[in-house]
Amino acid sequence: MIAYRFEVAGWGAGLLHYDGDCLIDLEEPAPRARTGTPSARPPGAPALAKRVAAYLSGRAINFADVDCRAAYARFGLTELEVRMIEAVRTIPYGQTASYREIAELAGHPRAPRSAGATCARGPLSIVVPYHRVIRSDGSIGMYGELGEERKRRLLALEGSHAR
Repeated sequence: MIAYRFEVAGWGAGLLHYDGDCLIDLEEPAPRARTGTPSARPPGAPALAKRVAAYLSGRAINFADVDCRAAYARFGLTELEVRMIEAVRTIPYGQTASYREIAELAGHPRAPRSAGATCARGPLSIVVPYHRVIRSDGSIGMYGELGEERKRRLLALEGSHAR
């Protein structure tokens, strides 16, 4: 596995993880130090890092063309989890959807908790806009180890709001 480190002004350092030429994870830029293999340059990593930086600078970047299949396999995701993640990927920039809506889009309307669990453990944040998934009551919900404030910051960047 190769880790490609990149920095985004105002956000910190992030890592793109590759298995050969295949993207398998993205660690969002954060103020805490991240280390990667400085000499590693997987094809596509610099371009994807620039796109992530542009997104975090406020540009409406679409990541629909990014191939996530290697990440799904690496994380051992089930067919249901993949459907949930693919549903999350359909949420347009600047909009939100509830965990219940994601479950419905994935074909399992009675599984909003599964949608939440999938968002909590899914790979490739930013490329997969987990931050756009909120609770049915409009409240923010969780956002993994980076927390609710990061989720609020990403939603505000896109002009979206949650309670």
